[in-house]
Amino acid sequence: MEWLIFGFLTLWLLVSVFGTLFLKNPVHVILAFLSVILAIAGIFLHLGAELLAGLQLIIYAVAIIVFYVLVITTIPWEKVKKFEGIYKREALLAVPFLLVSFFPIAYMVLEGKFAVSQKVITEGNIQSVGKTLFTNYLFPFEVASVILLTAMIGAILLGRKEE
Repeated sequence: MEWLIFGFLTLWLLVSVFGTLFLKNPVHVILAFLSVILAIAGIFLHLGAELLAGLQLIIYAVAIIVFYVLVITTIPWEKVKKFEGIYKREALLAVPFLLVSFFPIAYMVLEGKFAVSQKVITEGNIQSVGKTLFTNYLFPFEVASVILLTAMIGAILLGRKEE
């Protein structure tokens, strides 16, 4: 039953990610990104990381989505139309990097390097959350950070004034 839940959440996440990448309407992109955030929070809940799921929902689903809606309403869309069609070259350049990063991640997943240890935590709550966040859950935390940094840089580039 656990694999069925994980498979459903993974499929939901992949469909939402492709929606975020390939939809044209910016409002639909934000909704697909919100769906990505909800799927990741569901995966965190399934892994037993309730705090990370809550932080995912509070920080990303509320604050970041509101920020993106604000950015969408302030960007003149004539500038966005100017950038259409130039991402094919970047996508082809990203394929080798994706392949290089896929194999180590697949190895770690298959060898169980992302498994949560079942040991009893004897330290304080804040110390245990910090230690768990920056050991067992460092990879998903950093992936989300890189995605948000990339989106922020793109919003700044689209919103700046031309000289």
